[in-house]
Amino acid sequence: MSTDLSEMVDRKFRKSDFRGAIDSLEKALSPAPGGRFKTLIGRRFTNSSRSILSAINDFIDECGKQFDVQAVYLEMNGFDINCDRWYFDFFGYTDYHDDPDDLDWLADWQSEYYPDVTLTGLENIQRDFESWNEDHDSNDKGAQEIAVLLVMARFVELVDSALHAGPLTKPVPVLATAHDFDIAGRWLPRA
Repeated sequence: MSTDLSEMVDRKFRKSDFRGAIDSLEKALSPAPGGRFKTLIGRRFTNSSRSILSAINDFIDECGKQFDVQAVYLEMNGFDINCDRWYFDFFGYTDYHDDPDDLDWLADWQSEYYPDVTLTGLENIQRDFESWNEDHDSNDKGAQEIAVLLVMARFVELVDSALHAGPLTKPVPVLATAHDFDIAGRWLPRA
């Protein structure tokens, strides 16, 4: 994956400039060789912000029955190799670590299994990833690498939209990214 693009996305995410990261990725994808993945430009997940916020709040409420929730992590599945269904999982924690360079603590969650949420609206892009996985056309390699970052950024954008759609039932930090990424969106409770 392009180190420069990954670093740019990480810098923008640390400033909560999710829109800026998406704009930069779309600008990089537009001239990339090959035609696959270009329909991702201007597209986003269609799940409603309110439904995502409701799911997060339901998760916090459910975890609150078992422990004092201090942080929530939302992780999109490994979408680039699992193309049949894109979704995200919920993880709850009794502690929060605010070091943006250390995401290892996310592997030690305290919540029980909670039903995942299917992501909608980018099914044609799922098919692009599926066909790319079948033939690994080298003409589309650059576009594929940008598209991976862009899909993850679109997921973070969806979470951002949800968290601005209303209050959390308990104001806790929320982190979001996709599986195997070391770049995450992070939202701290509003004062």
